Amino acid sequence: MNRKCLIVFKWPIFLNKFLINKLSKFYHTEYLYISDYKNKNFSEITEEINQYIKSKNFEIVFFDVDSIKFINYFFIKKIKNVKKVLMTFDDTALHDMNAITASACDLVVTHCPFSVLKYKEKGYEAYLMCLENDGSIFKNYDLKKEIDVLFFGRINTDRKEFLDFIVNGGISIKMVGENTDFVSLEELAKLMSKSKIVLNLSKTTLKTLPNYSSESIYKFYYELKGRVVMSGLSGTFCLSEYSPGQDLILGENKIPIFYTKEECLKILNKLLSDEELLKQYTNKFCTKILDLYEEKRNFEPIFNAIEKTTNRKVEIARIPYWYLRIVAKQIIKRNIKLSRLLKSIFQFKEIFKIIKNSNFHIQLLIILETSINIIWYSLTSTIKSK
Repeated sequence: MNRKCLIVFKWPIFLNKFLINKLSKFYHTEYLYISDYKNKNFSEITEEINQYIKSKNFEIVFFDVDSIKFINYFFIKKIKNVKKVLMTFDDTALHDMNAITASACDLVVTHCPFSVLKYKEKGYEAYLMCLENDGSIFKNYDLKKEIDVLFFGRINTDRKEFLDFIVNGGISIKMVGENTDFVSLEELAKLMSKSKIVLNLSKTTLKTLPNYSSESIYKFYYELKGRVVMSGLSGTFCLSEYSPGQDLILGENKIPIFYTKEECLKILNKLLSDEELLKQYTNKFCTKILDLYEEKRNFEPIFNAIEKTTNRKVEIARIPYWYLRIVAKQIIKRNIKLSRLLKSIFQFKEIFKIIKNSNFHIQLLIILETSINIIWYSLTSTIKSK
């Protein structure tokens, strides 16, 4: 009989489907959304989750930590008597924060091989896990390659400028996604199979975590994107902007990559005019992706690690001030209103717990800021609700 696992998601998004389907092949899987706990504070949410875990006899909990400050080290620490797995699929920009949160877990799974190495460098048991490798959807449909270049995904200002340059250079690009034609995952998989080349842009930006230590220092990071894996599983070559993760799995000198739009245009023209060369790269690329990311093969090391009686834990020397500020603010902000002011003040007991091992100056700063936040967010949230 399969073991029972619970996924703690931050909120509903379409990518959750991938994870639910994946884990359901190995475990009896259920899930919940933190966003559904609309009138609960930090203590009430963790208490209810523990009760739910006990009532359903869950043995494993997967925590979705990307772009959310509420599911943090102290939140996960309060979840009891289960094997805990931290999941991050956008780790690049938020690695420093995620690495602290991970110390409350038994192991880490991440999409990026470069991130795997960074976690292992710190002593964590870390494994490569792809979201977008559902073989029932992303596979080679053996369709006629009638689309020269496909790009799918969000088109921000930087990407629009890039894509406009390629189109103005004479390349035909079919664009689908958030800003253009929206298609289902099944339709997207078939579009990839119909394409000669999928174009991947690797830059990612951090705009979701104010007070984070790396906020506003870097304009972007180069991150391995799901398009690379989805393309390879669909039997199509992916021409990608550089990312260290892709460099690790494919090798910079074996598969063409680009850094600039001019380099991209040059490579596209070369590949589209040389059918045999494109075929060689496609075969090499797809073989490598299938070898690394076929779903069962990719998840097997994770499954085996979870089955171990004990996992190697990492004890951090201290939790930095910037992390404590973020956590304290999240605890106080949760469902705060003037009508719930007393309950919010009682959450000070959670604040005292998180700062008890900090020095006096940090304790004082956190307490002062928390006091101000209680007043400020009680007023602003009440005004907004009216």
